Amino acid sequence: MDGVVVSNFISSRAYDDMQVEISLAKVPASNAPTWTTYSFGIGGGIAFAVLGFGVGEYLDFYIQTSHSMEINSILDNHIHWTVPTNDTGKKFKFQLDVIAAGVNEAFAVPTGSPFSGEHTLDGTESGKHKLMELAEIPGVNSTVSSIYVCRLTRIAASSNEYGGSVYVLFDDSHYVKDSVGSITEYTK
Repeated sequence: MDGVVVSNFISSRAYDDMQVEISLAKVPASNAPTWTTYSFGIGGGIAFAVLGFGVGEYLDFYIQTSHSMEINSILDNHIHWTVPTNDTGKKFKFQLDVIAAGVNEAFAVPTGSPFSGEHTLDGTESGKHKLMELAEIPGVNSTVSSIYVCRLTRIAASSNEYGGSVYVLFDDSHYVKDSVGSITEYTK
């Protein structure tokens, strides 16, 4: 019976995520996002540390693929964000530069990199937990423990730039699971 349960689990598409704690990312000596505190719009509440991105500011982070990730499959990357002020019709844009490699392979730029996403504020987003899709990174994870080296940059919007900082709270990547792990430590 266990085989049937596992078989049904594997045959249906199951998603999971790999999260990047933005506060642990590598910030450059210049053009780094600014640490500030923000109450998330809760009056009389505690203000928490957040990284605010202005145009041209960036940070670097790394993603190591899970052993349960389907080999050569898409990594769907997005950021979780909020803004401190409402500004209807204003826009902001982020870019994600990526290189990747499987174990014992050379790093290369995946097709489509750099990726980008732009958002137009609707005037009700201050203090809300929002999500922005940035990239569907093609299947470059040719081994378990593949590494993605990423740079997240706020770039100029196409028009009507939002003048405030965008607070990036988390980077997250969804992936398709094909197993609960790998057969051996380094192979599927």
